Amino acid sequence: MSYNPRRSAPVLATERGTLYRRAPQELVLCYPNHYRVAGASLGLQVVYRILNSRAAVSCERAVLPDDCFEPSWRGPLRSMEHGQPLGAFSSVLFSIAYELDIPHLAWMLQAGGIAPLAADRSDSAPPIIAGGPMTQSNVLPLGPFVDAVVVGEAEDALESVLDAYEADLPKAEFLKVLSEINGVWVPSLHGDAVPNVLVARGAHIPAHGVWTSPDSEFRNMALLETSRGCPRYCKFCVVRAPASPMRSPELDRVVSALDSGIYRDAARVGFVGAAVSDWPFIKPALRAAVERGKGVGISSLRADMLDEEFVELLHLGGYRTLTVASDAPSQRMRGKMMKGLRERHFRKVAELARTFRMKQMKMYLILGLPQEEDRDLDELIDLCNDLSTRVPLAITISPFVPKLHTPLAETPFEHIPTVMRRLKRVQKALRRRVDVRFDSPRWAWIEYRLSQGGQATGLAAWHAFEAGGSFSDYKRAFNALDKSDPLEQNAAASAAQRHGLWALQGAR
Repeated sequence: MSYNPRRSAPVLATERGTLYRRAPQELVLCYPNHYRVAGASLGLQVVYRILNSRAAVSCERAVLPDDCFEPSWRGPLRSMEHGQPLGAFSSVLFSIAYELDIPHLAWMLQAGGIAPLAADRSDSAPPIIAGGPMTQSNVLPLGPFVDAVVVGEAEDALESVLDAYEADLPKAEFLKVLSEINGVWVPSLHGDAVPNVLVARGAHIPAHGVWTSPDSEFRNMALLETSRGCPRYCKFCVVRAPASPMRSPELDRVVSALDSGIYRDAARVGFVGAAVSDWPFIKPALRAAVERGKGVGISSLRADMLDEEFVELLHLGGYRTLTVASDAPSQRMRGKMMKGLRERHFRKVAELARTFRMKQMKMYLILGLPQEEDRDLDELIDLCNDLSTRVPLAITISPFVPKLHTPLAETPFEHIPTVMRRLKRVQKALRRRVDVRFDSPRWAWIEYRLSQGGQATGLAAWHAFEAGGSFSDYKRAFNALDKSDPLEQNAAASAAQRHGLWALQGAR
């Protein structure tokens, strides 16, 4: 939020764990979305803590103001803690989770008094560095806006980056040093050659949260990592084995955290990880939290890992909705995606939800998968109708967006009218018994273009955003790009070709 006493002050007054520090090297960590979303990011909190861990460096935060796109908004964009414009900091860092937030990153730079395009910035402008979950897929669209990107899990690289900050080097020399750090991409020096995705050592796990807030998505919940990576091989997922292997701490390292820091006084603890249900100690950890009188939350639940003990602990920790993911509409498609789930697992979840008097069962799904047919939708409709006889059911459907570094990276995006027809068909068939919600296929297509494209795609997205940010603006910008740059015509093939080289792997 911009530094406005009527807005920032109440948010920080109710936030617990805020760090108010000043140091010779003052950094600002930005999240290109609203505070409500930023507060739900454990990764953001981890970086905030690391950047404030050294005497010579301090870090404040900035997020998208709630009213930033209203005519009444007035800049410059300022930090939350001390109200400084972004341009006043030694460096500006971004944690970015979603491709659709790339134009927000550029907007925040502009609103903070910094030229959004790296090519337009002088040597006296603060270095712009990005990282975050999105970097595990495709970082190329960030190239026009940033000076460097930490690719993948950042803890190890951040220590080296902080060493460079403390050396207080001129900008050009600073970027040269960054370019030699494992896992750091400097577009001006590396071009399109992106390093391998970093995978953090187990010593960094579990990651601890720093703050809690009643204004975040997970209201007053202290976030605590249980594991990192995933033992599963789901074909559509970036966080999958073997590229991102499961790394698990011992139980005592997680439980001991409950009695320290923000967790000691927190009313609720959120256990975070890509595969929390697969962590072998999740039930003892839940029991430890419940015995301390805390509510609990889990970032992901696999239907085949739930049993009576598990769901009872969730219920004791305040759960009233049981949420799982099918991620494909039929058994045939789940098999093709290597999801490893069967209908009986979802029926069991529905029965457990009813046994423990849950208000609702929720299920997440993906439509528009390769080789998907109408018979797969029929199977989904039958399953949902059956589940809804056992417990109130809600489903949320997302169009399939192929991501780099997955087996389905080069799969084309399904035609928007086809995806919309399938969504509407499911919604119509279930409307009397199931709450059906779905994400926009149009915006999923924009996400697809950004998830597969190169640096020119990021620039085209910024031009579309400046033109008004409607779907038509993005479609017009991408169509113009396809005509002017043949390499971008087949987004998946061109991006896979560029990333497939991984030129820096052999250079280090």
